[in-house]
Amino acid sequence: MTSIANFPAASTRAPVPARRRRVSPRLTVLWLWVLVVVLYFAWEAATYRGLFAILAEWQFDRLGQDLPTFNFCLLTMALAWPALLILRRRRVTDEEAAEYARDHAVPDDELDDDAWEREAQLALFSAQDYMHFLLGFGAALGVAALVALLWTFTLPTGREQPKTFTPSVVGGPVPQEGTARMEGSVRYGRIASFNRGILFFNRTALFAPIIPPKGSDGRVQYFVEFLPVERPDIAAGDTISHRTGILVHADLPGALVRLYRYLGYHPAEHYYVLYASAATIRWPYYIIAAQFLLGGLLFAATGLGQWRHVRKLRDDLDYYHSSEWEESAENSSLSR
Repeated sequence: MTSIANFPAASTRAPVPARRRRVSPRLTVLWLWVLVVVLYFAWEAATYRGLFAILAEWQFDRLGQDLPTFNFCLLTMALAWPALLILRRRRVTDEEAAEYARDHAVPDDELDDDAWEREAQLALFSAQDYMHFLLGFGAALGVAALVALLWTFTLPTGREQPKTFTPSVVGGPVPQEGTARMEGSVRYGRIASFNRGILFFNRTALFAPIIPPKGSDGRVQYFVEFLPVERPDIAAGDTISHRTGILVHADLPGALVRLYRYLGYHPAEHYYVLYASAATIRWPYYIIAAQFLLGGLLFAATGLGQWRHVRKLRDDLDYYHSSEWEESAENSSLSR
């Protein structure tokens, strides 16, 4: 952090409250760049592709699970950091210097000759920009956490009467989301485990594709979730029948969709997942909300620390323009 030290000679300027400075076009472009970076990686996270997918799959190989919120923040900060460095290191423009001079009733020529004051303005403006970014990004993560929690209210609850569907029938009626009961006996393929959690709270889910019936296009129309307690009783290639759960449209984790494609199981355009319970449906959203909330709190705490730094810089600059500093400098001169 930049601090102001080595005050110059006494000034006869009267303290005037600082006003909000106008945002320069270059500063607007920099903030737009940060916004574009955030939106781009939000799109990568939603569609599970690009750098986001590569990083998530690396984490699966090394850690056994992915960290979506951490990946989003890491990639966003990596590409937005050049703009943030410019925000922190940019020079005070002539327009900003002149405006600051008008706010404090200082002639422009006096401000131009005062190198210390220009550096003080640079430190204050840059610290404010960085503080606004930290608090803004923290607020955005907090809003994202709230959206993730609110989204759980749109998910099926499993309280309605179950509706039957038969995966073994080709061209059957399109099922509806909600409580469902699978009729008939069908085979399922490779079982994949998916672990997601935060800190000491982790949950492992098991998924398996239901083998498409003969005469279909070969694409997987249904996936089924097994609970961890069922692991000893299931094996790839076995059959399953008369299972009740909650049917959700296209809700398989993106990492598993790509994994199954590698294994030769290609999901249909409109596939369904038969979840074991409402809790397992909502668990990923709770984890995402918790990760966004922790990230938001971290940025907010850093932003508050930066706010204290900004206040100190502003107090130093106001003290330099105050009569108290003038009297202190005069007393110091008389004592020599």
